[in-house]
Amino acid sequence: MRVVSVLPSATEIVFALGHGRELVGRSAECDYPAPARSLPVVMSPRTWDSAAPSSTIDARVTAARGRGESLYTLDADLLRELQPDLLLTQDLCGVCSVTGPEVEEACARAGIQPSVVSLTPRSLGDVWNTVDTVGSALGDPGAGARLARELRARSERRESSTSPRVAVLEWLDPPILAGLWSPEMVSAAGGRPVGVTSGAPGVRVGWPQLHAERPDLVVVSPCSFSVERTREELNNGALRTALESLAPPLGTFVADEAYFSRPGPRLADGVDLLRHLFSGENWQPPMPVRPLGDLEVSA
Repeated sequence: MRVVSVLPSATEIVFALGHGRELVGRSAECDYPAPARSLPVVMSPRTWDSAAPSSTIDARVTAARGRGESLYTLDADLLRELQPDLLLTQDLCGVCSVTGPEVEEACARAGIQPSVVSLTPRSLGDVWNTVDTVGSALGDPGAGARLARELRARSERRESSTSPRVAVLEWLDPPILAGLWSPEMVSAAGGRPVGVTSGAPGVRVGWPQLHAERPDLVVVSPCSFSVERTREELNNGALRTALESLAPPLGTFVADEAYFSRPGPRLADGVDLLRHLFSGENWQPPMPVRPLGDLEVSA
């Protein structure tokens, strides 16, 4: 089977199921695992501005979406050349990837008729269901069921003696509390998410509102940002000062976005991370994560 994925989480799932060799194309954001990076890029951002400040990115995205513009472009000529049997996409967030209708239009222009599977998880359970869905689409439902069962078991809710109040930030400027599956991740780890509802989109808040929530732990994991990219963002002294002023008793940590924003297998690692942070024990993180105080900013 020839597979194109324009969704980073779907690409991770395909590899996790042992079908990475069947992938023939990807989006520019499909960067994990490493072998994915060698695949041809069929989807790219229309305006590459990932190095811009968060506030600038937010303004550009908001303006484009307000005009009804797609943020991405699909290469119909390359799709025609690749001739995929299966195309994996999403229909949840126009900021994260192209949507199902955009994929169908590109396939029509390319003159191809792959099976299009659109993944739209809103909850942690939905994310694990997408593993089943991709396994079935690949003709390997057994592998999908096994991996989904393992991930569900790893993310089963555990009680905590402290039940800390947790704020997970999916954006810094403006600050946005992570929604959808993130509150369930906090609950599964034994904590209490602040300011958000499971299954609902993220919530824009102000720094005074975050202060009023009095979180015990803050996890900073901006969508599409690595730890290093977030460090660069913290060169904005006002943002760093705002974060430091929260002073949660369990600390403020910066994590790679893939473990909170990307609805794939590594969300289970994100739950594990939260459990470690709640306990305060010595631990070896399963992902790139740093205490805020350890992140030096350039002059």
